[in-house]
Amino acid sequence: MHAWEQRLLNVPRATVPELLCWLDQAEAMTSPKLKSKLLIRPRPAPIASDNHPRGKAQTQSRERRQINVNFSNAEEWDIVPGIGPVLSRRIVKFRDALGGFVSIDQLYKVYGLDSSVIKNIEPDLILTPNSHQTICLDSVSFQRLIRHPLFNAEQSRRVLRAWGRGTNLDDFWFRMSASDEERQLWSPYLRTCPRSAG
Repeated sequence: MHAWEQRLLNVPRATVPELLCWLDQAEAMTSPKLKSKLLIRPRPAPIASDNHPRGKAQTQSRERRQINVNFSNAEEWDIVPGIGPVLSRRIVKFRDALGGFVSIDQLYKVYGLDSSVIKNIEPDLILTPNSHQTICLDSVSFQRLIRHPLFNAEQSRRVLRAWGRGTNLDDFWFRMSASDEERQLWSPYLRTCPRSAG
């Protein structure tokens, strides 16, 4: 073994963080004039890797953002992973036509929105209770009802035939002969009008 190899064995080994710390100290002690002569370049910022625990956490915190499904605009939906500009506008358009979501599951009705995307973002979605708009049965027209995504022409006619002024909701549902599925789907959106005083 050569003498220089023997000396290398006695040199203490430094870890990468120790070397970076030493480099920072060396740069701090180097005068600006000498630094320019030595052409000391600033180190690039470390690249966050998804395989590195800290990098993964930073990536998730940057991408993960809570979305209130009834109040977030298209720009806020756009930055959600898997959504993008086309689907974000489609979600907002569908929500506005509904009058607001009453369930996260209604996102599955948005055309083109993949179910795997919804499952992935579901932990980040917030639904404020009773944040949707309802339809007053006393004043709704056929044209208004048929524009609602939950009612086609035949269903709209059934609703209007079953409802009469002064009718309560129990009588209405009885006259509708609505299935459990229809009642569950429609009841959050249909209401009686508040009675005016006097």
